[in-house]
Amino acid sequence: MKAAMERNPRPDAPNLEKWLHHARTAAFRLEHEGALDATLKPHDQLSQLNVLVQLEHLMSYPIVRARVAAGTLRLSGWWFDIASGNMYSYERASRSFVVIDRQLAERLIARLGEA
Repeated sequence: MKAAMERNPRPDAPNLEKWLHHARTAAFRLEHEGALDATLKPHDQLSQLNVLVQLEHLMSYPIVRARVAAGTLRLSGWWFDIASGNMYSYERASRSFVVIDRQLAERLIARLGEA
């Protein structure tokens, strides 16, 4: 994410450039809409937004959209904070990533049973 934020093309690393391309939309949103959590370091802010952008990307596939609409597929956005070792789940209601503790894990599992 730090490399994506630098916006310096890396002609000597074409595979890295292709991979970083996927974060450009998130970088644009971070710059123009701001972070979900302004207390995070900028590369972590970008990383969180990138999770949401990739969920949107998945929804651009007709088969994914159809299955989500039919209730046979559920998409979740999770973010891993390497520094703390915590895993977070995106919660639409609060528009934030929430640490997955035992309580949230149990709620997530229960949601799976609701399908």
